[in-house]
Amino acid sequence: MRTVLSQWGDTLDADLRACRRADHVVLAAPGTPQTRHIVDAAALAHARPGLHLVNVARGSLVDQDALLAALDAGRIDSASLDVTEPEPLPAGHPFYTHPRVRLSPHTSAISPAQQTALVDKFVRNLARFDAGERLEDLLDAQRRARGY
Repeated sequence: MRTVLSQWGDTLDADLRACRRADHVVLAAPGTPQTRHIVDAAALAHARPGLHLVNVARGSLVDQDALLAALDAGRIDSASLDVTEPEPLPAGHPFYTHPRVRLSPHTSAISPAQQTALVDKFVRNLARFDAGERLEDLLDAQRRARGY
């Protein structure tokens, strides 16, 4: 994990030591085999009491069972999740009714202007598709394999 405003500057924090001293931890990493469940029971066990965990990246970064246990035990204060695994969560999942979990529908990074740009790009790509032309912003297989 990259810690930007740490005591020692911008550092790589692969074992989430930042959880021990942070009030808020924001996850913004790709979903890869290396980042799967990077927030697990061990990371949450060392979290500073009162921690607010925010995941705007990929649901696979968080071991949701461990997160639920940490919330229920009062080890961490709250979680704001824009992404989950799976997405959407199944009906009746405890996160839907948990008093310290805030869920959003995977839209945290989309402003009204971005929504308009996204629709415009979709319309342009639809016209390109109909014309047999190459689409804009195709995701290459190499980036997809890395989890982006």
